[in-house]
Amino acid sequence: MPGKPDRQPATLPPPDDLPLHAYGQTDQGLMRSDNEDALLVDADKRIFAVADGLGGLPEGAMASEIAIEVLRQWTKKRKSTDTVNFPPVFTKINEAVYERGHEVSSDLGIGTTLTAAHIVGNQLTIGHIGDTALVVFKADQWRQLTQDHTMAQEMISQLAPGEEAYIPDYFNHTLTRCLGQTGKVKVDVSTAQLEPGDRLLMFSDGVSKTMHMDEVHSLIFAASSPEAAVRKLIDTANERGGPDNTTAIAIFVEPA
Repeated sequence: MPGKPDRQPATLPPPDDLPLHAYGQTDQGLMRSDNEDALLVDADKRIFAVADGLGGLPEGAMASEIAIEVLRQWTKKRKSTDTVNFPPVFTKINEAVYERGHEVSSDLGIGTTLTAAHIVGNQLTIGHIGDTALVVFKADQWRQLTQDHTMAQEMISQLAPGEEAYIPDYFNHTLTRCLGQTGKVKVDVSTAQLEPGDRLLMFSDGVSKTMHMDEVHSLIFAASSPEAAVRKLIDTANERGGPDNTTAIAIFVEPA
């Protein structure tokens, strides 16, 4: 049976005439023995994050919880208008996850993905490692602003235009980058300008394993609120077998 959802509703104050509403929830799903996802919805600081602990390593839930807790503590020290700089905090998270992993399993360690977002005014800044994702939906299109760090994506990136190649399914879930490893951590950092009416979704692969983004696009614009969208996503994932933990944060920018 699915575990009890962890709900984190939030209504955000209008930044520079760009009012936002957000809601996040995580669910164990139907096939996993525990929930290795974690999330952060900080309304005051306008920082959001989804982490997915690596199931192929010990204590995935511990890894994702450490990532979110370190980010939460870092967030408490910042003003909502501070310019965000994700690489230093990702480095700090990586060190914390690595140290705990060495205690838990000196041979394997523990690991997690992390996708974090910060909104100031109409600017979105993203820090990202792994295959949790952030997609922005507009009325007539959608665009994923993060790139999956997986073997499948590595192969796709190396293909010439029009070239095709067989990619084993498990390559879609085999990470090439995560937090909790030795050495310098490489963080993808990107920015985007938000517009009235935009709808954002941050999610773990419980969503991507059960739904195509075209379907999510229709679902998120049919929803009356971020909470309704997230609940529908989780319900749909579980109706289709709940093959993985499902975590989603929906952020709606109010129309002009």
